[in-house]
Amino acid sequence: MPQQLWTSVDDYFNGLLVEEDDALRAVAAHSGSSHLPEHQVTPNQGKLLHLLARIQGARTILEIGTLGGYSTVWLARALPADGR
Repeated sequence: MPQQLWTSVDDYFNGLLVEEDDALRAVAAHSGSSHLPEHQVTPNQGKLLHLLARIQGARTILEIGTLGGYSTVWLARALPADGR
């Protein structure tokens, strides 16, 4: 499948299911302005990580290789108030 089709599918689901807030947009923008490789997760993938951590009832999360921190924000938001 061509990359453009994958991108269109991602854009569709992102628009339908995911609302990025100012913090997530700022992390993504900072990654871009810092010339980091464009390997961060997409918004819908971030939301999936968030959902999986919540379903699991995670109280501690360790992410290795955070790049710009976009997925870290999603995962951190899945933790309870006393999570780490």
